[in-house]
Parts: sequence; C-alpha cells; structure tokens
Amino acid sequence: MKILVYLDFDKQCQKELIERLPKKVEVVYASGFSESQLNDALQDAEILVGNPPVKSLKTIPESLKFWQLEHVGFEQYKDLDFKGKVANVGDMSAKPVAETIVSGILAFYRGVHNMVRNQIEKEWVGEKAEQNLHILGEKRVIILGSGAIAEHVRKILKAFGCEVLTTAKSDPDADIHSFKDLLKELPETDLVINTLPGNLEDYVSKDFFDEMKKDSLYASVGRGNTTNEPEMIKALQDGRLLGAVLDVTEVEPLPKGSKLWTMRNVILTQHTGAAHKDRNRDKIDVFVKNIKKYLSGKKIEDEVALNEGY
Repeated sequence: MKILVYLDFDKQCQKELIERLPKKVEVVYASGFSESQLNDALQDAEILVGNPPVKSLKTIPESLKFWQLEHVGFEQYKDLDFKGKVANVGDMSAKPVAETIVSGILAFYRGVHNMVRNQIEKEWVGEKAEQNLHILGEKRVIILGSGAIAEHVRKILKAFGCEVLTTAKSDPDADIHSFKDLLKELPETDLVINTLPGNLEDYVSKDFFDEMKKDSLYASVGRGNTTNEPEMIKALQDGRLLGAVLDVTEVEPLPKGSKLWTMRNVILTQHTGAAHKDRNRDKIDVFVKNIKKYLSGKKIEDEVALNEGY
C-alpha cells in the first residue's frame, strides 16, 4: 500500500513520520514533484496526506480511498469529485489560534503596540497614555462562531472576567442564532471576535460595522474573506471603530499598498495564529493516529465532507 505525502517537512520530520507508520506501507514524499509527476504518483496511492494544488487533482483515481488534510479549512477543494474519506486536523490548532488573537486584543487594550513604536522612536510617554488604555476584563464580547477556536477564546476571556456571547446558526449552546439578533446586540458590545469559516463571505459587512458600538474593537482570526475589508478600513478611518486586531486579511500576503500596514489602530499578526515551533510534531501525531485508524478499519477522526467547503 502506498501513502503519498505532500508536505513541506524537513528530513527529520519525514523520517519520524515514516518510522511511526506500519512497516507494510510505502511512503512517497511528493512535495518537490511537478504537476505531472504528482498526478502520476496519485494513480497507485491509496492514502494522500497534505494539501496539494487543486490543479494537480483534476482527475482523482478510484484507488485513492483516504485523504488526510494538513489544515482545518479546505474551501479550495469543495468542487472536487472525490468519493473516498476525507479528514482535516480538527481542533489541533485551536489553542494557539485562541492565544494569538487574545494576546493581540490584550496588547491593543494595554497599548503595547504603541509602546513598541515609542521604544523604537525613543519617546517616553508614561502616564500620558492613560486615556488610551483599557481593561480587558470589563468588556462585553461577542465571538462569531462557536467551534473549537471560539470555545478556547471564550474560556480565556471568561478567566479575565469578560461577559462573552457566541453565535451559531444551529448550535443550541450558542447565545445568538440569527444575523438579525446579532445586529441588535452589536450596539452594546465592546469587542467582536471573528472565528468564522470561509463559506461565509462578507458576513461582517457594511451593515455589521454600522451597528457596532462606537469605539468598539474588531478582531479576526476567521477566514479573511468573511470580513468586508474596505468597509472595515472606512470604519477605522472615521473613528467608528477603536481599532482592529487581524490575524487574517482578504489577500495574503497583505499587499504593500494596503492601508492596514500603516494604521496606528491596527495590529497585524500575519496569519501566524496556528504557528508554533512544535506544530509539525502535532501534525505527525494527527496523521499517524488517523492513518492507523484507517488501516485497521476503525472510524477516522475529524472526517469532513469536501463539498461543504470548510
């Protein structure tokens, strides 16, 4: 049985993955393959690991039975005709993502982003900054979404003392279930945190920003296309929003000409939400566990449907 691996792993990680898999499987690393080489290698593989380019998957052979994705999202593959089982990495990155967005929010409220600029410019501001500083624990928060990331964010913010509401269309444990009801809550909300999937394009729209409380903070660690970026920038420029903490943007890398680079009321964490030095270790754990489950006929974890686009 052949496992085709399309991952940007160093030699040590490649070796570790192979050593932890059953000896009966053949592992082929395809990260340096051309489109035609990758397509050829797919023809006799039963398992695919990773996120190869969509154009390399125009024809998926029937011999491919299980596809283990490298990330949570998979919008780019939603139109593929694949009949086998597919799994993503589930909540593997939920904790680091939650820590990233909360650290950016806390840094914003405590003025750390401005103090770093002051340090670079050797300007001592001291207590003159007092009027621009906030206490996170006093904020009323709405988290857009109620998945694993939202749950970790909620736990952290609750520990600070925040009042936290979550949104979801069908999750009975969420506090808000419709866009109409959400708009009603925004004028009384200090902080909105977006954890939404990419199938909700422009969910945070002009109507959304128009209803947000003046001097509220907007933070996003969901997909970049869920926020109408021009409308967000207008709200930041005219003072309706206190600021924004963004791990994601509509276009990545962020174009050099984007106004977001130079806006003093914006913190950009450059889509590093899930990143940490042992991330490949965590990926290997997920891959090995699910491949072994597949090989033994057990139910794989975090199975998804490609046509759902998330």
